[in-house]
Order: sequence, then C-alpha cells, then structure tokens
Amino acid sequence: MKGKYSLTIRKESSICLHNKPCLGVSLPESELWLLPKRSGKRLWLDPVEFLTVINAGIMALWALSMVNLIRPALVNPHKRGANTVYPDSLILLIAVIQIAWQMSFEEVIDFFRSRSLIAEWLGFPMNDFNEPRIICVSQYWERRRLLGILPFFFFFVGMVWQLARVGVIKGKDVVLDGSVLKAWYLKDPDAQWSFPKPWKASTWGFKVHTLLCRWSSLPIMFLVTPANRQESLYAIPLLFMTVCCYGFQILIVRADAGYFVTSILWFIRSVLKAGFIIDYNLRRQGKKKIATLFFINQWRYHLGPRSIIERHFAWAKRYFKLTGCCKGLSATFQHVALTYSVMLAVALAAHRYQRPDLMLSRKGVLAVKMI
Repeated sequence: MKGKYSLTIRKESSICLHNKPCLGVSLPESELWLLPKRSGKRLWLDPVEFLTVINAGIMALWALSMVNLIRPALVNPHKRGANTVYPDSLILLIAVIQIAWQMSFEEVIDFFRSRSLIAEWLGFPMNDFNEPRIICVSQYWERRRLLGILPFFFFFVGMVWQLARVGVIKGKDVVLDGSVLKAWYLKDPDAQWSFPKPWKASTWGFKVHTLLCRWSSLPIMFLVTPANRQESLYAIPLLFMTVCCYGFQILIVRADAGYFVTSILWFIRSVLKAGFIIDYNLRRQGKKKIATLFFINQWRYHLGPRSIIERHFAWAKRYFKLTGCCKGLSATFQHVALTYSVMLAVALAAHRYQRPDLMLSRKGVLAVKMI
C-alpha cells in the first residue's frame, strides 16, 4: 500500500509554498495532473487513494501552518506530562475521513482499529509490538474540539484553490444565499430561533451563509451564524474574504431580494467593479412606480440561474449530511467546513480521473461505507 500511494504528514519541510495572485494567503503547490480515466459506473475510491488524489496531507499541513502564522502557539517550558503522540494533521485527516464516509466518532476509530495497514499509512505511531497505536474516541473528540475552526477553514480554502487551479471553479459568476441548519440539541447555548415565514415555521438552530460558484455549483466561501441573523449582514464579508483569499475577479453577483440593500449594491459596483442581478422586491415602498410588466419579465429571466444555490443546499443536506449532530457554534462551523471540503474533494477526484459526470456525486466517487 505504501508503494502505490504516498502521503506525507509528518515533515512540514516538505510543503512548498508560493505566492499566487491573491491578496492575503500563500497557497501550497500540489500535484493536480490528470490521472488515467477509469471505465465503469463509479470510481470506488478507498480512504488511502482518496486522500492521495486530493493532496490531503499537504493541505492539512498548510492549514496548520497558516493557523500558526495567525495565532502562534507558545511552548510552555514548565509543561508536565507526556508529549503529544498524535499530531494535529493526523486529527484533521481523521475528521476528513469521518465526514466523507459519514461515520460517527466511534465508527471512525473502529475503522482504523480493524485496518492496521491504513492506520500505519496514515501516520499513526507504532507501539512496542510494531502495531499502529490507535487514538481512543474520547481523546480524538477532545483533540478535534481543541483545534477550533481555523484549521478546518483553511483546509476548505486549500481545496477551493486546487479546483481553481485546474479551472473547475472560475469565481466570476457567484450566487449568495443562506440556509437554516436545525440544531441537534434543544438546549444548544449558541443556537437561536429563525424568523418565521408564511410558508415555513421558525427553526431552532444555525444558519450557513454560502457564496457559490454558479458554473461548478461548488461553494467557494461560507460563514456560520445563529439562525436569527439576517443574510444581508454577511454578504460584504463573504465577497471580501473571497477576493482576499483567492484573488477572483468577480463579474456578476446573484442573490434574492433580501440582499437588495444600498450598501451591498454600492460594494459590488464601486469596490468589486462588478454587476449584480438581485431580485427586485416590489413590496417595498416606491418600487411599484418604476416597475413595468416588460421589466419584470426580463428581470425574472435573468434571475433563473440564482435557483442553483437552492438545489445546492438540498443536495448538500441530503447526500452530504450538511445538518450534522453538533452542539455549539464552533462544532457546527467545523462540520460545515468539513462537509464543504468533502464536496470539493469529490469534485477534485472526479476531475483528476476525467469523470466530470461524477463531480457532484459522493456515492459515485467514494467506496461504499466500510463499517
């Protein structure tokens, strides 16, 4: 198994960083050439091949290096106890496998206990009997919680950058919207009630604000807030973060009527130098005077592509389990970042194997559940 694939997560010196035309982030160099096309209906990638194809080891080390630049960790000279056995990069890769194959914390640890070759390849330390020393469930849960949100966010950024390098994500025509995620615990301290709508009751949970690439139907930036937050408050931060992280030249921004706000329109036109196609809400005072039937019909025609983000949320919740069993804002942010990273990883794997028909299919790329 080691001879067929190679994954390095222990030597940070193996990461090659270079400056790309983006405003604030140095991104890693990774192998993205096309692989031989596979015949058959599905690719059936196992965890070893999947992590290798998406360059998960390089992205995990890069994400942790970016976190260390933003928030340097000081070594306590008076620290007592044993040294850290499992590196943070290993915890991050375990989390990627857990979300990709939709396992629980117990199932993913049992998976590595029953497959010592995969555990050894992934980088688990060896015990005195020359067997992989598998982390326990409680320690894995605690280590993943202590990582916070930044490593998972930068891992997501790295996956977007890889797809941008191969031309799958363009970043020119984007769609803005938010979706409510129902909280798993009724007493979640960070959750809030969403505002009710005529066709939908209020929901207790969180809200994920997403910026989507229209042509690839893949997320390129996101934020997670309590469910009572208005979507328009996070439109400018999402667009600003996208330009800073990737350097995209956004040309068109699409959104619904909730984003028809003067500050957002000014930011799109004056700062981004882009155009906008945002729904025109006739219920607001004064707008009925200038709206004609011809204008409304033409505007509705151009608003058609915006509905792709509604299908994105439905697809993400049904097939990728975007609504997870999480408690708290930090855990929910981790889950959303990992879920979106898996979406991007599936698209990258399908692209490298020259199967564009499987770029949005998790079951078509990954092997069956192995627990």
